[in-house]
Amino acid sequence: MVAVSSPAPVVVRRRLVDDWVRSLHQAREVLAENPDRMPVKLGPVRPIVYESWRRSRLQGLDPERLRPAYYEDIETDSYLTRVVTPLVEKRRAVLDQSSCALSVTDHEGRLLRRWAPDASFASRLDSLDVVPRFSFAEGHVGTTSVISLLKGAPVLVRGPEHFPQMFHSLSCAGAPIVHPVTRRTIGSLDLTCRLSDTSPVMLAWVMEMVAEIQDALRESASRRERLLLDAYLTHNRDARHPLVTLDHNTIITNAAAARLLGAVDQALLWEHASRAMSEHRSGPAALTLANGRSVTIETRPVSNGPDTVGAVLQIKEAPARPASKSRGPASAPAARLPGLVGRSPHWMALCEQATRLPTRERILIVGEAGSGRRAVAAALAAPSPVRIVDAADVWSRGIDQWLQDVESEVGGPDETLVLAHINLLEPRVAQATDRALGRRAGGGRVLATSEAGPVTAAPSNSLLGTFSHVLHVPALRDRMDDLPLLITTLAERVAGQGPVLRWMPDAIQVLSRLEWSGNVASLEALVRQLHSRCRSGYVGAAELPADVVALASRRPLARLEQAEAHAIMQALRAAKGNKHRAAESLGIARSTLYRKVRALGLDLSTTAY
Repeated sequence: MVAVSSPAPVVVRRRLVDDWVRSLHQAREVLAENPDRMPVKLGPVRPIVYESWRRSRLQGLDPERLRPAYYEDIETDSYLTRVVTPLVEKRRAVLDQSSCALSVTDHEGRLLRRWAPDASFASRLDSLDVVPRFSFAEGHVGTTSVISLLKGAPVLVRGPEHFPQMFHSLSCAGAPIVHPVTRRTIGSLDLTCRLSDTSPVMLAWVMEMVAEIQDALRESASRRERLLLDAYLTHNRDARHPLVTLDHNTIITNAAAARLLGAVDQALLWEHASRAMSEHRSGPAALTLANGRSVTIETRPVSNGPDTVGAVLQIKEAPARPASKSRGPASAPAARLPGLVGRSPHWMALCEQATRLPTRERILIVGEAGSGRRAVAAALAAPSPVRIVDAADVWSRGIDQWLQDVESEVGGPDETLVLAHINLLEPRVAQATDRALGRRAGGGRVLATSEAGPVTAAPSNSLLGTFSHVLHVPALRDRMDDLPLLITTLAERVAGQGPVLRWMPDAIQVLSRLEWSGNVASLEALVRQLHSRCRSGYVGAAELPADVVALASRRPLARLEQAEAHAIMQALRAAKGNKHRAAESLGIARSTLYRKVRALGLDLSTTAY
């Protein structure tokens, strides 16, 4: 007798899968209605997946229109790929027998190399842009296994758990690659297959492979560190002159350099060295450190065969300018505002203008929210006592009380009155405030802060036009050269008498890619958050919040790319969204237009034509 197996178990499994898929789609609908609220019961949706869906929605991503972003200039033959490749070749037989694809990304989720022996599956991945130089960071495509970079842990993402619909027929397992010496995440390894081929063994296989990669990195790192140390010992002939040997993870300094450099100068030095070596520059070059001191640096590469693994920097402090021999007055020192830091051109221009202002005239300080308008007002008033009256409190305290506060001089004639947020005043209250200022007996100094200037706010707020001088405080995105110095200053302020967190170069580089719509106030909030949370004594990219890293993964466009993106959007608006007509007006094929839209990261789903 031949036993025939019952089809019942197969039917039950299929029904369970259908229920799982249906529940996932219901959860996505709940998320689409209100991405700000996390449901109490997620059902079959794992929290790690739902949190990534939520971040993707809050970033404005549309699961039906997502495509990976293209990075033309990325170096695919990187140090990481050269370590990974021979290890993959050892397991080539396993890959050849499967219908899977293995890929390695950098720390930002950009694909560096892919191995896909199955020609049919490789062709399918090609059509989805799962090829080198495309980014699969959460900020570009939403939830995939590459979120392991954000979470710092392995993850398996199956079918409809992917945020983009184009990946719903696939499953992928990913794990972060952590450098064994620096303990920083430098990339990820990801295994992709068809949803029907999903196996729980996938994640274990990837984790085993990552462990081998990290062992190889440990051996390679030992050699790199020896090369850096040898280069340092070779060039450190005179301990009186500052000398630095470094790569993006390690810095070796002599005592003279240690006295000169601050905690965040490593990022500045490594970026300077990288540019100098890539441009094959020789001879000394000028650089301004985070503390504002000017130095000249001569850069020499440290090589390991054909690879450049680091640099030796010989540093000299710029000599002080000799006193002028002419009869004219000596040049004045750079203008500064007490208690505030910065050395970027926009900030220095503000300081220069501020130091020339008269002390008894009304001054309006204009800038975006969080840019530091009130701090600038306090610096201008120093050392006089300051009294702040906030227009945001007018309706809670009453108009009469507001006008009385404006007119009175509680602190005497030397008091500086600061009217905050006067752009919020209604026209009639603004006029009454101007009259109240005219009744101030002592004539003390009056400063005001506003998000809008006299030109943009007039005629709705006539008070703004009564100020004799206007100071414009630059937004943080316009003074990114100040970011390392601001972080150092804020970290010291937050620490008080306690230990100060050391901010690592990779963290500062991540933060430099953000738009900072909340300006310095947002930066200070982040510094405070990490000060209370970080126990290791330093902040690297791995310690930054996942939402910060996700936002930073969006690629900023170069100036030429910005012009190209502007031309494409103008053509689409003129064609009322018709891509065929827009491509014709630009003189390119429609397929080229689609490719450029994807490469530039343009989101056409949110554009009204």
